[in-house]
Amino acid sequence: MESIIGMLYYKEQNMIYNALPRTLQPGYNFGPHCHKNVEVCMMTEGECDIVVNGETITVRTGEMMVIFPHMIHSFHMRSRRPAVFLQMHFQPDSFSWVEPDVAEEVKFLGYMTDEHSAYLLQPFSVRLRSCVERICTEMNNKEEEFSGPLAKIYIYEMVFLLSREISQGYRRIFVIENPLAIRAIQFISDHMEEKIGLADVAEACQVTPRYLSTVFKEVINITVNDYINIGKVDKAMRWLTESELTITEIASRLGFSSTQYFSTVFKRYTHVTPGEYKLMTDKNV
Repeated sequence: MESIIGMLYYKEQNMIYNALPRTLQPGYNFGPHCHKNVEVCMMTEGECDIVVNGETITVRTGEMMVIFPHMIHSFHMRSRRPAVFLQMHFQPDSFSWVEPDVAEEVKFLGYMTDEHSAYLLQPFSVRLRSCVERICTEMNNKEEEFSGPLAKIYIYEMVFLLSREISQGYRRIFVIENPLAIRAIQFISDHMEEKIGLADVAEACQVTPRYLSTVFKEVINITVNDYINIGKVDKAMRWLTESELTITEIASRLGFSSTQYFSTVFKRYTHVTPGEYKLMTDKNV
């Protein structure tokens, strides 16, 4: 019992990055971006197009999409009505201790830990919505005691509810099955804070750059260098909102040759400069 309480109460263990209700207005566009978190989008009103690795999926009222780590995704509002949904980001590493046989039995855990699931789309039940709402409530209720530990408890509840509903009902699961693409994504993720390019990834995967380019574009729908840059931009976005690092320090940490080049790449994918992004964002992405 003491170990369970310690795991839930340990304040440095930031299992949940954010959890909050969001409203997207018609015409809104964001991305592409990627991150190490699992992202949950539960649509309660309206609809939104979410593009995952080049595939456009319309998520409608009563449906939820789970986007697994390292997947390139973006949001596009084509509807004339706002989209209202519950959004949450949490760390899959928090479940790394789970034994393989448990991950196989608890299906959602299996998708989180197999390193090649891209997304899950399915309707959500009243119980599942209630669970995610409680997570959002606790994560935004800083004045009450034990809000963090309670939110973590509800994450475990969500995992079991999702696993039950995956087994019982309709779901759409997209999986990256190409082992070369999986190895390339993992290498890029592990070396995101270094100066890397196509040749480095190809060497690590023991194939030629040309062959890797062909396979990666076919499977992931973008180039290797685009994937690297999007990952670096996403990490920069997190540092801009969560740390005191300067733009110059961030550029250096991410392996860019100059602050100017970093700003050029950042604007190419976000349409704003790092300085403009720092002023306008508030962790709601």
